[in-house]
Amino acid sequence: MGSEMLSDCPRGDWMARIRGMEIDVRFRYYFQHPWLRLVVAYLVTFFNFLIFAEDPVSHSQTEAHMIVVGNCFSFIVNKYPGGGWNFLKVLMWILAIITGLIAGKFFFHRRLFGRFLRLKMFREDHGSWMTMFFSTILFLFIFSHIYNLFLLISEGMSAHMVTEYMGIRNESFMKMAAVGTWMGDFVTAWMVTDMMLQDSLYPDWGRTARRFWKQGNNRIVLFWTVLFSLTSVVVLVISTDWISWDNLNRGFLPSDEVSRAFLASFILVFDLLIVMQDWEFPHFMGDLDMNLPGLSTTQLKFKLPVCKRIFKDEYHIHITAISNIKLPTH
Repeated sequence: MGSEMLSDCPRGDWMARIRGMEIDVRFRYYFQHPWLRLVVAYLVTFFNFLIFAEDPVSHSQTEAHMIVVGNCFSFIVNKYPGGGWNFLKVLMWILAIITGLIAGKFFFHRRLFGRFLRLKMFREDHGSWMTMFFSTILFLFIFSHIYNLFLLISEGMSAHMVTEYMGIRNESFMKMAAVGTWMGDFVTAWMVTDMMLQDSLYPDWGRTARRFWKQGNNRIVLFWTVLFSLTSVVVLVISTDWISWDNLNRGFLPSDEVSRAFLASFILVFDLLIVMQDWEFPHFMGDLDMNLPGLSTTQLKFKLPVCKRIFKDEYHIHITAISNIKLPTH
């Protein structure tokens, strides 16, 4: 009896593991299904515009202020004292951008994420553009405070201090944010649509649509036509207030601070879902054989001009599904 129980235990564990693998495969199949990916991607766009329409800040005439982003904006765009201070300010934000790009590539991406944390999604040069972008924001924020120290040393320059106040109205800032949201979220959703219609991991899904999408130049023509036409309409509507949400809504879908906070949380969760639904998540180590959105090639390569007296190696910008800067290898 005891020997039978001992012999059955490994078999039970083995069967449990098989069932767990079957559940995991089924969950992954439906979780990454094209229909669900498309629904999530386009819901993010809808929710972002809904919170833009419902937020009272969108109609506020007060000065816009935002931590970090406001500092970077006022550091580059406005609050120039004049004279030699303008030269100093321009020089400092140019140095901040260059420092951010270099630190993002060589320190954060290569050493911190690649060698120290050993994150596979940042292997070699993958994900370098995103890292360099955020590190540039960080160093613009740091250099803005260094610039403020120079202003503090001088007398009567407090009015030109770089702060989180952006020097524009909240209404204008929210319109800029709405256009940026459209360019970010809709382009993401449209790129997801292009990927779903190109690939064949789900052969039974959208056969007719995928066949039409891949035929000739249909994919390229439709991609850019839809993108430019819808973007033109959306920018026109946002900038001119041609459509008034309050007149359309008329209290049908009221909101308060709590509901808008939940809506913002949904947007964050859905943004994370878009990343998690990627077929190469979480390591992004696969090489999907598909063209870049709106193009007929799978990759783009650019050779950066360098001074051979200073740099002995060549540098390339290599754009694929995961954009990166290709550095020389020895």
